[in-house]
Amino acid sequence: MTERIGLSWPAEAQKIVLGGIEVDLRYRVVRRMGVAHELNPRTFDLLSLFLHEPRVLHTREAIFAKIWPGVIVEDASLTTCVWMLRRAFGNDAKQWIRTVSKQGYVFDPPCEIRLVEGDAAIAPAEIVDPFALLDAADGTDEPAFPARPRVRRWAKVAALAALVACATSVTVLRGGASRAPTRVALVLADGAGGEPVQWPAALLRAWLDWQVRSLPDLLAADASDACDACDDVAVLLEVEAPARRDGEWRVTARFRGDARRGDIEQRCSEGQLVSAIDAVGRATLHELEPSIDAAAFPALSIDAASARELVDGLAHERRHRWGDAVRAYAGIAERDAAFGWVQLRLAASLAEIGQRSGAERALERALPWLDALPPALQQPARAQQAFLHQDYAAAAAAFARLQSAYARNVPLRLDEADSLRRAGRIQEAATRVEGELPAGASGVRWLIRQAEIASSNRDPQHAATAAEDAIALAEHRDWPHDRAQATLLLADARLAQGDAPDPALYESAASDYERSGDRLGALSARLQADLQATATAAREPAHLDELLSEARLAGNTDVEIDALRRTALFHDRAGDIARARERFAQAAAVADTAGNAYERRKLDLNLLQEDALRLDFAMLDHRLAALRAEAPQGGIAFGVGLQAARLAYLRGDFDGALARLSEAEAAVRDGDRGRAPHVSTIGCMRVAVHMMQGRTAAARDDVRDCRSSGVPVLDHFADIAEAELAIHTGDLAQARRLLAPMRETLRAQANEVDRWNLTIEIAPLLARAGELDVARAVLDEVLPEIEGSGYRLIEADARATRAEIALADGRLDDAAREAALGGALVPADDWYEMRRLRTVRALLAQARGEPEAAAQMLRALHADARRHEDVLAELLAHSLMSTRASFDDCPEARRAHLVAQSGLRGASDLWMNPAAHGHGALAKAAQ
Repeated sequence: MTERIGLSWPAEAQKIVLGGIEVDLRYRVVRRMGVAHELNPRTFDLLSLFLHEPRVLHTREAIFAKIWPGVIVEDASLTTCVWMLRRAFGNDAKQWIRTVSKQGYVFDPPCEIRLVEGDAAIAPAEIVDPFALLDAADGTDEPAFPARPRVRRWAKVAALAALVACATSVTVLRGGASRAPTRVALVLADGAGGEPVQWPAALLRAWLDWQVRSLPDLLAADASDACDACDDVAVLLEVEAPARRDGEWRVTARFRGDARRGDIEQRCSEGQLVSAIDAVGRATLHELEPSIDAAAFPALSIDAASARELVDGLAHERRHRWGDAVRAYAGIAERDAAFGWVQLRLAASLAEIGQRSGAERALERALPWLDALPPALQQPARAQQAFLHQDYAAAAAAFARLQSAYARNVPLRLDEADSLRRAGRIQEAATRVEGELPAGASGVRWLIRQAEIASSNRDPQHAATAAEDAIALAEHRDWPHDRAQATLLLADARLAQGDAPDPALYESAASDYERSGDRLGALSARLQADLQATATAAREPAHLDELLSEARLAGNTDVEIDALRRTALFHDRAGDIARARERFAQAAAVADTAGNAYERRKLDLNLLQEDALRLDFAMLDHRLAALRAEAPQGGIAFGVGLQAARLAYLRGDFDGALARLSEAEAAVRDGDRGRAPHVSTIGCMRVAVHMMQGRTAAARDDVRDCRSSGVPVLDHFADIAEAELAIHTGDLAQARRLLAPMRETLRAQANEVDRWNLTIEIAPLLARAGELDVARAVLDEVLPEIEGSGYRLIEADARATRAEIALADGRLDDAAREAALGGALVPADDWYEMRRLRTVRALLAQARGEPEAAAQMLRALHADARRHEDVLAELLAHSLMSTRASFDDCPEARRAHLVAQSGLRGASDLWMNPAAHGHGALAKAAQ
């Protein structure tokens, strides 16, 4: 490989150092904080390429040519290599590998890359990565029950013993203390007995593993955080078949890492094999947790035939083939209904594929069995029961209690994080998945939880990064269900970043869900694909009715609500507002019936947007008060803040608007990373507020902030804001340059409501820049659609602009009619729109020979502008007052001071005054 990419490491080079990370060039090892991560050849080749050419863009095509020359490979192979490098670098350094969307990667370490010569590297035999070792012992990436040479068993025992010895020496050096948790690695001996011994050995391990994970003083090694203070114990489990048909079977558990524990052995006939496994399991657990009497542990009360089927189900579950697991467990659950453990396994597998009603029934059947167990074995199932009942607050509290007792248990942290997120406590959920990515099987779900939480926190960039890493790791483990979940999260994150929909993502997710036996997931993926197609008001999306029916049968209201909300947004994009409201109302009814407060709050956020567009200030006040009283977090708090700021802005409460925007920004601030990139929406709103206040320098900063996200629709609003600033500061030529491509931008909008909103932003600026005919034309294109929408805000704004244009053209009757139509739509306390309409009425009075009435209207408008501290509105009023005698309450000195302070030298409404021929003068200035 080094020859292919032209690397020139000296022959004596041993390692490379980057800050606190060492790269061993001889053994393909990355060492960080005393732990070594061995890389496969392709991943190490990629790292070598990055080290040789840092801080430059490596396109995917170039990487494929250099790392996989002459080989056809999928993107997933490269993504997996990048994920493995990021994992080896750790949380603090994984950002050194930056993804450049749709292009490739840049390796950008903030430190010197230093080559070290001489015999300084440490050989792999001297380094132990315990999680990598336990990953290998887990066997999740290997075919079921592989037959290996018997000698490998002792190599594995020796390695685990070395791990335990290392951990023990660390504990001794730190000094004695109270009893530390015991971290337990359950390892199957690699026997040569073939299939006859494989199913009983697998059953023994799974039976013990479940109970180890359920006891607070024991940690399953592959499910825990690093734990230097733990006592580490490896338990080698083995089942040996007799040499003769009538001979004895032998079931053993041998302890490594603690000389005080002796081996456990049970001999039996073939017909007593399940009972022998039960006996060895009880004795092993008692050795690990002496405080619990062996007789208190549950009995493995099934026959050999059911035991074989149970092992099949466990193999499917370990590989996340949930549909196959359900089929394997269902038969046993019917025959051996009193054996609660299979009911628990069935419930967990059904829950994974969204079949909540079936999962709840299985869990209910397990309750009598659970009631007879030691309390520690009951508690995780009780927490899961609250989760299945969609009582997410109770589930979060239950998992938190377990977390306090089961320190360092990563699966419990993930369950708590999921419960917190579904309960709407996004910021708390985010703290549960901070820090280093755990090794082992929990890594995929950790990344999926991170992506879900980032999405809920309005942070699509980090959601996309976590989802991509989850896809790579799920690909590595061949877990199609997890890959499907991550793929849909990636699709949502890319849409939120402004990318075009990618049909391949939805098809990939649907296919993976089908492979996993998750029909609901596959239908949901296909519905989402259809919803991202070009929206037309004439059709309902395919798969919707089928998905809603399946979700109802499955008792999965989360899927129902999500499908209805997405469909409502689909109709909204198409401009079919009535149908959108109908779907929002249906989703709200499902959320209310299910008692799902968080989903209802998310819907209320959608309905807030509807209230604002309908200018229903009373409902806005009511809904905002109700939402704020519940102290929302994350994306909901952000959305509430934006809507509250918008309402304050429309009412002319500019300080209040800025305060609400600050609250919104704080709601999604992401720890040390600061603001999420998508929060640039706040800059787009602040620019309007600061412009009204005459703070042009701040407004220019806001324009840059608005543009910084790279989201196309925000880029358009940044251009519009910059054009408006140019107009009011007197640079009409710059304004016209910025506005010139806008008509094409309008035509390119697939989302009808986005097109309407852009139109009412662009049209008044075109008119002020002297492009009256263009402004009139863009309004005429959308007004017929807007009129029937019920979106009074959009229609009122369009009417006000049409009134201004008619006034500038000298069509006084048309101006009066449009102003009256607009005024009928606007609440009395909508300062923004009422100011414009009052200006039109004052100029109409002047044009009709009513100078005193016009003067009185302008005085009142000027007084209200000062009351609202609306500097721009005051200067616009000045522009009309200046054609008459000076007003006593507005001395010339104040006007000059405001202009000098704000820089709004071009602020003028003369353009619409037919008496002053403002349009012609302005057009001449623009030329």
